[in-house]
Amino acid sequence: MAKLLTAKCSRCDRRFRAKSKGDLLNHIRTHMWKEHEDWMRRRVKAGLRKAKKAQSEPHMPGNPFLETLKKVLNPTWTGFAERPIIEKLTGRPYEQVRAEVLDAFVAQLFDGIKKL
Repeated sequence: MAKLLTAKCSRCDRRFRAKSKGDLLNHIRTHMWKEHEDWMRRRVKAGLRKAKKAQSEPHMPGNPFLETLKKVLNPTWTGFAERPIIEKLTGRPYEQVRAEVLDAFVAQLFDGIKKL
């Protein structure tokens, strides 16, 4: 005999039982939309607002070409071997030195590019 799965509504603590997870979720979902429709609508609208806000915010500040170029020139997998050597020679954190060198390299590269 299959074991019955149980769950409860997060709003009114009503308990539901079913033989499969899919049936259990279907019972809860049907109950939520029938009994707690206003709460469900608020949740959906809040999620839509959050998605719209995240989509409207630029995820790469500044020049997107510059950020892409930095990622190409400086992959995340580099740095594990030279880290102790650079920190010992400069006396500064590796990330700070790497960022400054990369910025200088990109600046030199952009100095050579002229607008048409």
